Amino acid sequence: MIELLVPPLQRWLLFTGVVLLGGVAAWRVFVAPGAAAHLGAEGPDHLGAREARVAAIGAATAGVLVAVWGLRLYTQLLGFRDPFAPLAEDLAFLVFETFWGTVWMAQGGILLVLALGFGLVARRPPTAIPARVEWGAPEPPPSLPLSWKLLNLGVLALVATVALSSHAMSVPANVPLAVALDGAHTLAAGAWIGSLALILSGGGGPALLAAQLRAFSPVAMVSVGVLLFAGFILSTQHVMAWENLWSSGYGRVLLLKVAVAGGVLLLGAVNWRRGLPVLDTPEGAAATRQRAWMEVGAAALVLAVTAWLTGMTMPEGTH
Repeated sequence: MIELLVPPLQRWLLFTGVVLLGGVAAWRVFVAPGAAAHLGAEGPDHLGAREARVAAIGAATAGVLVAVWGLRLYTQLLGFRDPFAPLAEDLAFLVFETFWGTVWMAQGGILLVLALGFGLVARRPPTAIPARVEWGAPEPPPSLPLSWKLLNLGVLALVATVALSSHAMSVPANVPLAVALDGAHTLAAGAWIGSLALILSGGGGPALLAAQLRAFSPVAMVSVGVLLFAGFILSTQHVMAWENLWSSGYGRVLLLKVAVAGGVLLLGAVNWRRGLPVLDTPEGAAATRQRAWMEVGAAALVLAVTAWLTGMTMPEGTH
């Protein structure tokens, strides 16, 4: 029973954590400066305090992922284990003599650095976040602090390690393109769902919530476009023939993922259409927050289906 439950649980925790860390990076780069512009003069100070909370969530998430990282080695060893060979021999070969092991070790180092880095940012005194300037304005756009630049590079490297140990490595052709699309797919999910979860998890009152959601809206639109494009290309590479969608177990689970993801997109569209215009009223903000949490919950279900899907064998002839 453990051998059946632990691998998909580990993958779900990994995907959820990486998406949330992608949201942390996207929040600081895109949402926070945009929200500061919507809030006006007092906005940067409020967002400076919010930044510390977001960084603390990033540190906690990276810390949890360190434990998931260790669990990942256990689940990989379950499938790799030769019952007639010594355990230490199998373990040493898996970690030190395979590409998967190299990526796994790099991933662990990145997670430790991210946990420490986000923790340090969370502990420093809050500073004002400069507002985003309009395109073509005479003043230069605000510069991202060096600490956040380094942390965002760490998040990009973490996403790369996930892509380098995904099904994208098994496609019959254009492996670099598949890996790049897999990484873009993950980053877009983080910018959309990860950022939204962070916005909803904070306090600060209706004005701060409204400013963040309005700054988040264009980020979500671009992210959805990237998700759809990358997801479609990856699906064609993983399935190859249309009949594999209904004639193989992998294809049927992929269709389930598409259906659930469609529900998330529908919830997001409803919130964009109905929620943004009424964010300035207490009733509208409460209803929008409730629907947004439903959107995040449905996205967590998509990640659960993804964890199930990535543990399955792709249709014959596609890898």
